[in-house]
Amino acid sequence: MDTLTHALSGMLVTRASRPKQDVLPLWLASLAGFLVAAFPDIDFISRYFGITAFMTYHRSVTHSILLLPVWAGLLAVVLHWLTARRYSWQIFFPLCALSLAIHLFGDVITAYGTKVLAPFSDYRLALPTTFIIDIYFTGIIVLGLVLSFVFRQHAKMVALGGLFVLLIYVLLQNYWASEAREHAYASVPVDKLGANQIHVMPQPLSPWHWKVVIETEDHYYIRYLHLYRETIQTAQATDSMLKRINALYLPADEVQWELVPRYGLKYSQDFAKQIWQHDNMQAIRDFMMYPAVYRYDNLPDMQCIWFADQRFVLRNIRSPFVFGACQHKQSQALKFLQLDGDKPQPFS
Repeated sequence: MDTLTHALSGMLVTRASRPKQDVLPLWLASLAGFLVAAFPDIDFISRYFGITAFMTYHRSVTHSILLLPVWAGLLAVVLHWLTARRYSWQIFFPLCALSLAIHLFGDVITAYGTKVLAPFSDYRLALPTTFIIDIYFTGIIVLGLVLSFVFRQHAKMVALGGLFVLLIYVLLQNYWASEAREHAYASVPVDKLGANQIHVMPQPLSPWHWKVVIETEDHYYIRYLHLYRETIQTAQATDSMLKRINALYLPADEVQWELVPRYGLKYSQDFAKQIWQHDNMQAIRDFMMYPAVYRYDNLPDMQCIWFADQRFVLRNIRSPFVFGACQHKQSQALKFLQLDGDKPQPFS
């Protein structure tokens, strides 16, 4: 989830959990919840140490359930000092714990994956019901906050109502995820494909947009699905990105599966496997959940292979986190690169 939504959710949960005899002024508690809920995303500074550092440490120790009491205690002490020690750290502690907890909840329900057991495990928990930027999710939080400010005398009840509506929305998204999965089972012979798993991932612009990924040993079968659309939307290459993204998602009765070979086409597979298993790609292997060859470039003096994670690919519209290598045909020298748009650049 985006950092602003996290911060606003911290403010909402703080107002919803406010004790009757709270010694903290409402404005101070709300501000503290806003700041504390944004805190875990401080790990974004790892981006300045290279993209592989970012992929390794983003949503890691600052997002750990195991370390949540430690972070809550440290932040409570910081707030104690920032308020000139007027309020004890024990007063701030439950506020900090709840604000951090709702941040973790907001991240776990996205497809990115969160290392909730860091630093003792690199396991990434993802229960993907919600896209990372969801205007409806954020809008429910904003509406709950606005109403809690308008009806100040009933701020706690209004904020609790906002959290309840938010929970209902996430449960609805979980239902829509199960619908998307059922469409996969109904439209292809899953058993005959030798499928390992079926994944459904929330997509941008609408909670009814879903990406369905059937994973086999060597391929992915991918479908862009709109659960309730009745007509196909069209878009041209010159149209806005939002319009082109919206047009990706087809009505349920328009069954179109895209076949994506994990290691590309036959003539490039040996090279793709060599690069993918190289030690320099270790961090990329750890990060990518559904890796596949994104592109193969056969140039006069070198060949290049690129990998992308199917979590983030929107066909030919958007593909972040694209990594690979180029090999000089004469010297056989390898150079490991990140593809930024169409511009290759070294990564570290």
